[in-house]
Amino acid sequence: MKKLMLLMLLFSITKINAQNTETKMGPIIENYGKVFQIESPEFLLKTDKVYNVIFDIYTDKSKGKSINPLLNTVARYLNMHAQQGVLLKNMNVVIVLHGAATKNTLNDSSYQKHFKISNPNTALIEALTKANVELFVCGQSYVAHKYQMNEKSTYVKLALSALTVLIEYQTNGYQLITFN
Repeated sequence: MKKLMLLMLLFSITKINAQNTETKMGPIIENYGKVFQIESPEFLLKTDKVYNVIFDIYTDKSKGKSINPLLNTVARYLNMHAQQGVLLKNMNVVIVLHGAATKNTLNDSSYQKHFKISNPNTALIEALTKANVELFVCGQSYVAHKYQMNEKSTYVKLALSALTVLIEYQTNGYQLITFN
């Protein structure tokens, strides 16, 4: 009896661990935003509702050597909810970058000039833009970091400030998400 109970316990633990480690990419951002597959979640977004969110990103724990994990979180947000049936047209997403994340908005040649490598975020930023995500960089942070206007990625819009973008979008009903 003890052996049977131990075997059942091991099987249960294995099943729980398998559920928590299987990931799936896409369908919106194909090469980014891996999503853990959760079996029978008890809370999901409604698939027929429109969700307006603004991501406030001001850190970059990658130290500029790889993709900013917070930009990848936006891809995961889109993929995760699309995998559960929320249509892209029902997810209006905006990103504002400032502070240490300002460098993520540089084009490849400028990033190379400043950091001696191509911008690791370029392909992800392009994919986000193709998924109708609006990206803004804080003009105050941009100038404070001494970046030139011609160094900015064409996929990113220049704002007067992050504060300006955050106030405007929140006033228009966008929910703030910040994981910095």
